[in-house]
Formats: sequence, C-alpha cells, structure tokens
Amino acid sequence: MQPTRLYLIRHGQTDWNLASRLQGQTDIPLNETGRQQAQEARQRLSGVTFQAVYSSPLCRAMETAALASGLPLEQVQPDPRLIEIAFGPWEGCAPKELGDAFAPFFADPARYQPAPGGESLQALTQRVSAFADYVRTAHAGQTVLAASHGAALHALLTHELGLPMQDFWSLSLGNCAVAVLEEENGRFVLKEMNGPTSGNYLEKYLK
Repeated sequence: MQPTRLYLIRHGQTDWNLASRLQGQTDIPLNETGRQQAQEARQRLSGVTFQAVYSSPLCRAMETAALASGLPLEQVQPDPRLIEIAFGPWEGCAPKELGDAFAPFFADPARYQPAPGGESLQALTQRVSAFADYVRTAHAGQTVLAASHGAALHALLTHELGLPMQDFWSLSLGNCAVAVLEEENGRFVLKEMNGPTSGNYLEKYLK
C-alpha cells in the first residue's frame, strides 16, 4: 500500500491579511491576489492526484481548495475541524492594537490566553489533530488535500511533528504555501514545503 499523504495549503491572501487584522472565524473572502496565489499553487500541484479535497468551511479556504485542486467548489468537502482559531471580540483588530493581552500568541504561545469567547491553542490543536487522525483512518494509502488557515495549520504541524509550543510558529507558511505530510509509523512527518513564506510573525504583526 502507498503511504497516506496529506497536502496542507493555507488560504490565499485577503484584504484583512494585507491590513494585518485578525480574521479568526470571520468569513473574509479572497482578494484578487489571493485567487492568483491559489492558481499558482495549482500549477505547483499539477502532477498530484487527490482522492479527496477538504477545507475549512470559511469561504477564503473553500475557494482556495477549489482553485488549487482544480475541482468545482461543490466537490470540496467542508470540515469544521479545519476552521481557523476563534479570536472572539479580537477579530477584526490589528494585533498591535491589543498590546500585551495578545502578544503571547506569537511571542510565547504556551502563555497565550484567549479573550472571552475565543479559543485556546490547546483546543485548536485538539480539533485539528482529530482531522489528521481521521485522514489516516478514512483515507489510508490515499492522497488528500486540506485547505485551512495559519494558526490551524501550525497547530496541526506542531502536534504531528512533536514540536514544543515555543516552536509553534517555527515553520513559515505564507498565503497558499503547501506542506506535504506522509504517514510513517502512525504519525505524519513533513516531507516538503513549497510556496510563499510568511516572514517573521513577530515583525509582521506586533511591530
């Protein structure tokens, strides 16, 4: 049997990305640059055949999944386990406006405390890792594409790669970057990363 492969793609650019505003579970669409990034990802993935394509139910991820896979939107399977972390009342804000309350999210993730109505990184990790478990079981020996979001994908990678929380942001995932995982001994390992990098999160969001 072929090994199970999971391709993870971060959604394309949105206007809120450009403005460095926290999107969370607010349903912000791709902008034209984001659509172009997804088309470029399709070119990078042109030699890959996917047996299933999943996405966060938010429109920026769903459209990215369709454009990057070449499938009609109705063939992309929305999965709530892939939705972005909820920031609660902080959604729409620029992180630098939130000051010390938000700073640990990027600077010291182990110490991050969500706003009332928000979601912890631990809860995020639990649900995205449940999706990875599902893929290993439901799609054994197949190749799957999953479109999601920055924090959600970093949580999945942190869990699967066994990284400590201080390395939560150590991998650089720009808009429409792709991480290729392959199952080995019951856990996904990272085989490749391609596409745009995100740069330094602290510099981008907190300066």
